[in-house]
Amino acid sequence: MGPTHLPPELVRNLLGAPPSPPTPDLKSYPVITPSTNNIAYHAERSSPSDIDTAVTVAHNYRRTWASTPLRNRTDVARRAAALLQDESSGWAERLLASNVAETSVSAWWASEQIRFLPGFMKHLASCAKDALAPEEVVAGNSKFTLTREPYGVCLAIGTWNAAQVLTMRAVLTPLIAGNTVVLKTSEAIPYTQVLWAELLYAAGLPREALTVVHVAVEDAEELVGALVADKRVRHVNFTGTTRVGSIIASLAGKHLKPTLMELGGKSPVLLLPDAPLEVAASHILFGAFMNSGQICMGTERVLVPASQYDELVGHLREAWAGAQVKRYATMHAAHAGDRIRELVADALANGASRVLGDAGDAGAGALVVPHVLGDVGPEARLYAEESFGPVAVLIKIPDDGLSESSVIDAMVAIANESEYGLSAAVWGRNAARAARVAQRLECGMCHINSPTLNDLPTVPHGGWKASGWGRFNSSEGLRNFTQVKSIEVPREVFAIPLDTLEL
Repeated sequence: MGPTHLPPELVRNLLGAPPSPPTPDLKSYPVITPSTNNIAYHAERSSPSDIDTAVTVAHNYRRTWASTPLRNRTDVARRAAALLQDESSGWAERLLASNVAETSVSAWWASEQIRFLPGFMKHLASCAKDALAPEEVVAGNSKFTLTREPYGVCLAIGTWNAAQVLTMRAVLTPLIAGNTVVLKTSEAIPYTQVLWAELLYAAGLPREALTVVHVAVEDAEELVGALVADKRVRHVNFTGTTRVGSIIASLAGKHLKPTLMELGGKSPVLLLPDAPLEVAASHILFGAFMNSGQICMGTERVLVPASQYDELVGHLREAWAGAQVKRYATMHAAHAGDRIRELVADALANGASRVLGDAGDAGAGALVVPHVLGDVGPEARLYAEESFGPVAVLIKIPDDGLSESSVIDAMVAIANESEYGLSAAVWGRNAARAARVAQRLECGMCHINSPTLNDLPTVPHGGWKASGWGRFNSSEGLRNFTQVKSIEVPREVFAIPLDTLEL
């Protein structure tokens, strides 16, 4: 049977064995529920000694795990998926409750991730054999065997906004590839991330293969720096903001360590002149407001021909008026809500119009009112800055007297001027033309006639430019956690005539 209650008063680190009883000098920090500002529980506050222990355990076990047959490693994923789908196990129920308590996300959003994950886990397991298989190359007198070897200890730095999916992919992918993992949890969701580790243990993963440490915000610079700098850690994956990703990538670069970075976005929707605006409107709102806009692929910019702007505004207002949703969106923290209000106020002060939103109610604390703003120009912060909240901006593309190709060229230019390049969507009745436009966009993923966040676990996921590098998901994701070794065997061995040697 799985777990049946939640949460404990104190969430502990996982350092290769079940935690021992807490000592009086054990330090902790509070985890706050955003919607109530109440303490949900306390998490153990890691010390430098805890960090060293987590790495030591993973390092000492790395060869044992790497030599574990691939079938045994993938069976962990299959058994974990089965536990998640077994209602009597209690795992899905507990993961749902923990995620809602920690981040105030909707139960729907948390449960959709849990429903989605067994398929992801089983797909990752099913494609591992081919993804990690040796390749043979014959050249000249030699046959080369190219093998994919695990790095050893991989550091996974967890994030909170899609806690279920992003935790599992950051941990399970390197594990299947044969690496051991140290998971540094997000300070916002340590319990949910501990539960995922416990689920994998219940599915047969040795505790030494995955260690988990919690780091308080005030200790992050020192302890995350120590993790990245530790010579036993050979790879780092991080999902989060571009600002923090830049810091981590710089640290990793200093120590010559490869990284996988999935960072921020400013995802555009391009409404081509033949776009079905009424249908597109619902997809725009879904992409902008899902999970209170706290998704890196969320819709942030909408590029629309000026002659169709008023029609789009009408469809957006009509679609939102008929939506049965909460009045307020809940951000992950009060400071995030304050930032959204600042961005909206700045845009309005710089000439933007309020398409959706409430001039008389800006919300308070973590609670904010979703907004769509029109007439947003480069002078507004929202034009280029990622909001990571329930805000989208409409950008008019002049089209009076211009050819459709010229209008599309202008859309592509504005979409590509962003420093980000994670996701995008192109809308048009001519899907073939929309696909050609997609090929011109500087982004890792592009969707035709669907939302900017319509991604699946069977497809590689990642960004370009300041949105990161490397890929999660499927075969491509597994290969990102391996390094290639070339083994040469000559078909014929003969002496080398040394009279040809030049010194």
